[in-house]
Amino acid sequence: MKKIITVLLSFLFISLQAAKAEVGVGVTGAIHFFDASGTETTRSSGEKNTGSHSEEVAVPELFIEAVTDNGGAFGISYIPTRELGSKSRTDTSDGTGSESGTYKAEAELDNVIQVYADIPVIDAYGALIYGKVGVQHATITTLESLNSGSTYPDEDVMGLTIGIGAKGDLNFGNNLYYKAEVTYTDFEDYEADSNSNPANKVVAELEDTAVKFSIGYKF
Repeated sequence: MKKIITVLLSFLFISLQAAKAEVGVGVTGAIHFFDASGTETTRSSGEKNTGSHSEEVAVPELFIEAVTDNGGAFGISYIPTRELGSKSRTDTSDGTGSESGTYKAEAELDNVIQVYADIPVIDAYGALIYGKVGVQHATITTLESLNSGSTYPDEDVMGLTIGIGAKGDLNFGNNLYYKAEVTYTDFEDYEADSNSNPANKVVAELEDTAVKFSIGYKF
């Protein structure tokens, strides 16, 4: 899947290079709705601790893109950090050997880089409707505090993004334009063995739905 996406985006980039294009730079304000779930497994006993969490986060984003005369674009965006929130629970020993204590899972996405293409679909009501496809690369930084004593390493993950949006020129400034879009990103699973206790393993899934509004300048 990664190879197919890479080939597709490379083809789109070559197409944009062959067309008449301007350079656009800008800033994006976005609200991200994260859905995460994970399971920690103790291999020695087979015990599994599972949890899920949803988080709403507002973050800024920077982008630079090549914009063609038909409204298509190929670009790169960057977000320094997106917090994923935390989830806690407290267990009480039931006499069967399970440990009592507090388990807190916390993580954030760092250095999020996205390569994307805006694909023109149709002009409607003075705006260009477009589809979006992209690939994200990010580092999941773990900040957990687990009663089991386990700590887990930071891991790089890839994500596939699809979306739909509208864009158009702004009347109050030369070369200014706007973009409004909704995107969905499905990240690959985070899988890691504990740094402090290799007998423990965690698997986590992460999805992101975002609503974005951008202001750009073409030159």
